Amino acid sequence: MPKYPLPFIEARGTHREVGQQIGEQCKEGLQSLFAELRNDLPKGATWSTMLEQSREYLVPSRKVYPQYIEELEGIAEGAGIPFEDVFLLMCEELWEDVAWHGCTDMAARGKATADGTTLIAHTNDLLPQTESRLVMLKVRAGDEPEFIGVSVGGIAISAGYNAAKISLTGNQLDSNDVRPGVPRLLVVRAILGSRTLSEAMTHCLLPSRASSYNNVIADGSGEVYSMEGSATDLEAIYIEDDVMAHANHYVAPSMRRFERDRGVIANSIIRHNRADYLLRQNYGKLTPELFRILLADHAGYPTSICKHGTETHTVFSIIIQLESLKAWIGRGHACETEYTEYQLQPYQG
Repeated sequence: MPKYPLPFIEARGTHREVGQQIGEQCKEGLQSLFAELRNDLPKGATWSTMLEQSREYLVPSRKVYPQYIEELEGIAEGAGIPFEDVFLLMCEELWEDVAWHGCTDMAARGKATADGTTLIAHTNDLLPQTESRLVMLKVRAGDEPEFIGVSVGGIAISAGYNAAKISLTGNQLDSNDVRPGVPRLLVVRAILGSRTLSEAMTHCLLPSRASSYNNVIADGSGEVYSMEGSATDLEAIYIEDDVMAHANHYVAPSMRRFERDRGVIANSIIRHNRADYLLRQNYGKLTPELFRILLADHAGYPTSICKHGTETHTVFSIIIQLESLKAWIGRGHACETEYTEYQLQPYQG
């Protein structure tokens, strides 16, 4: 295995400079990705109609997060791609017919882990062809904490953590109140720029968001929340008995009314409960090494925690230990991968 199983992209500077560096290093892959996307649009859509729709997302995004729009403008400049195309990719809400995916999250702290540290574990399920487009980002933008994140092509970030000991993983939710607003992928980028858990949570609660993931956020003091949101409401679920699991359906009773189709969430329910069972079965023994085994679990195969389904499959997995600022990331199926260790230095402010 190479030192970095995923292509490793490092960028430092202003937000625009960071974007330019990412765009330059990911240029070939991004140009190929956009050529592919133009031939794989949601049913009934055209590129021009989707660009028109995305402009309704750009206005609030530029108002709330001008620094991250500058970063995207830098990516566009570095990759030689029109900015409007780059921003359209960030509007995942407009791609729902072709971009659905899953994920399974597990978190443990305190008495649940072997050494009392906080551990976050996550499998990321996407369309199989996405695996070849994954890259590792290590970014220090402006005065924000440096972060490490797994990204599709260098633009959209799926999971990561930063030098201020803030982590972000989570799960896609399929809500019935999606609307024009700040794309959820932009909120993810903002979370990774956060210095405190309160700041990260405030991003999740953004009133002008277009939709929301279930954002699992945690910090180095062992605080863990599952921010189960839609476009118009959110429930902050606090870790209970030092363990937490989540998949791709609404768990909080107050949020179940936002489920767009409860007829398709069986697999998510099974993965959620299986993850919770594994956490409790291994209570007090959980370590990064043990999580590698749990993420490779095949109960319910092929749509298991380590998913081998034909529509989507596990394209990467990540285990984060916040106190030590270490993470272990593996490409492909969790049952087959070799994990690479990553390390950040503490944020000095």
